[in-house]
Amino acid sequence: MKKIKIWDSPTRLFHWALVINIIAAWYTIENRLIELHEIAGHTLIALLVFRVCWGFVGSTTARFSHFITHPISALQYLVKSLKLKVHHKIGHNPAGGWMIVIMMLVIGFQLISGLLANNDLGFSGALSDYVSKATSDRLTQLHGLNFDLLVAIIWVHLVAVFFYVLVKRDNLVKAMITGFKILERQPAFRLRFASMYLAVSVFLLSAGLSAYLYYP
Repeated sequence: MKKIKIWDSPTRLFHWALVINIIAAWYTIENRLIELHEIAGHTLIALLVFRVCWGFVGSTTARFSHFITHPISALQYLVKSLKLKVHHKIGHNPAGGWMIVIMMLVIGFQLISGLLANNDLGFSGALSDYVSKATSDRLTQLHGLNFDLLVAIIWVHLVAVFFYVLVKRDNLVKAMITGFKILERQPAFRLRFASMYLAVSVFLLSAGLSAYLYYP
């Protein structure tokens, strides 16, 4: 049995920062803290832009090319996984990879619609002036509906994680905290980990874009 590093620090920090900021976005809107809600939203923009970029230039297990497979392959993996006939240990599995993509797309729409939304009480998103009031109103409605969809996806994600932890005895949560897994042998392919300097540079650019939208 070998202790193998699977996840890099930037990917793990992104994951938990995303969790915190989604909760913050929900809490602030539920309590009518609209200015703090906007800050949470712009923080999520920086995080999402970073993750998209990291999906192309980051470490092996963070790259889209590593975990995005053909949809049919993902479905086949899902069926076999439910029957406990397959065990995937390195990075996102084929079904989980598509869950990540779908979640990122839903979060992306949530952020874009938020930038174009308004609440008819003096607040408007950073880009709402670029669309008509009717369009902004419609996107405001979709912003709320899309969040319900996001919550549903998060619940599916949590169910899948606990299925792996409790049934398949594969502690995905611990791996995303520590970055390591205990494996029977070395991976068949070489895992490459990108530089932390690259990660910081990518995040600063992402944060700069978010700040530019926040302070137009």
